[in-house]
Parts: sequence; C-alpha cells; structure tokens
Amino acid sequence: MSVSLALLPVGLALRLVMGKKNFEKWAESLQVRIPTLFKSELELVQTVRRAGYDIEEWGGSFKTHVEGEKQYFFWDCIDGKWTAIFSKADSAEMISKVMADINWAAGRKVVGPSQEQVTGWIQKIEGATRPPSIFPTNFRDGELLFRTLKEFGANPVRQGETIQCKVEDTTLIFRQYRNAPFHVEIQNAPDLRKVFEYLSDVDEDYKRCLQSVVYEKLKRRAAEKNLTVESEEVLEDNSIVLTLGIGR
Repeated sequence: MSVSLALLPVGLALRLVMGKKNFEKWAESLQVRIPTLFKSELELVQTVRRAGYDIEEWGGSFKTHVEGEKQYFFWDCIDGKWTAIFSKADSAEMISKVMADINWAAGRKVVGPSQEQVTGWIQKIEGATRPPSIFPTNFRDGELLFRTLKEFGANPVRQGETIQCKVEDTTLIFRQYRNAPFHVEIQNAPDLRKVFEYLSDVDEDYKRCLQSVVYEKLKRRAAEKNLTVESEEVLEDNSIVLTLGIGR
C-alpha cells in the first residue's frame, strides 16, 4: 500500500502541525519512486490494463490496486516522467513482479531496475527518517471516543485523560491535553498500514456518533424553545438538514 496521508484521519491535522514543506518531505521519505519511459498518459493507462491491473484517476494522480482493494500504489507525472510510487512497506518481491508484468505488457522495458536495486532502495529509505509514532487526530470528545472504541471491540481502558486499547499486537494510547484534540501514540505496530486503516474506520464511526449526539441535542433544545421539527433531510454526505417551525 502506498503512503497516501490524504487517506488517513490524521493526515490533514499532521500537515498543519508539521507545516507543508516538512509534511511533504516526510511523506516523500516513505516512498519508493520509480520513473518510467512511458511517452504519454494514454500509453501508461493502456499498458497497465493490458498487464491485468486496474488504473483509476485519484486526486490528480492514478491509483493501481495489487491483490485486493487495500494494497495499491500510485502513478504520478514528476519532472515530465510518469513515475510509479510505492511505499517502503511494500515488499521488493511485489514491486518487482508489478514491474515485470508492466514490461511484459509493454513489450519492452519501460519501468524498473533489478530486484537487488529495489531492495537497496527500500533498505536505504528504512534507515532514513522514520515516521513519528505520535499523531494528532480529529477526536475531541473523550466519552465519545471511548464509546466508539468499545463498539469496535477494542476493549479500551481509561485513566484520566488517557485512553488505551490494543488492536491485535499494536497498542494505541490516546492522550488529550486540556481542550485540544487527542493525540494517538502507536506502539509495537508490525504493519502501520493496518493501524491507519483501523484509525480511519474509528474516525468515520466517531463522526457518525458525534452527528447523532448533536442531532439529539438540537432536537431537545428545539423542544425547549417551543420549536417543532417540520422536516428532516439526509444529504449524500450523510449530514442531516432540519427544518424547524415555531410551535403554537
């Protein structure tokens, strides 16, 4: 799975905390970039599909899945060259296989060094700047976060402003300072991809719970002010629009 922080619930907050340049430098340090010899976008798309992979537009780039929806890499045009962007978490064997399939479909070598070079790149990147183990999150309400983690079966334990839970072999520690959003510390994570996917699911469920709480509070306050709910509309993004009327 390629590192794409836009997919993470912590991504935007982390970008703000680190600053744009530091954030982009850190994100780049987690990538393996392999330039290609494709002459056009059309040639890239046709060759990738001929090789048996999908390729779809994604945020100004292209995304290609490998063996399922949760493992993928990106294609981006960098300095005028279409470039395959993998994550350091991807195995050298997987990267080499993808490149071999692409070259076979193209009928010539359009991408990739040898597997030894790929392995060397990954080892070099792993020895460089490592990702931090503490990330800012979007979670502000401790009770709601605890409830969400409990519903996910994470068996959270709360001590003061700290919430701790375990997801398989990984320990997640959520800490809050004053009224700031929680930070999450990730300990003993054998695969950060799975942790980020889990946090993303928690983030989505937290938002749904938060919306439900706000919705119920709004209805109670409306009743207290002698207002009635005349209509409710659920929009495409699952937000709810209430139309209130003055009670008689």
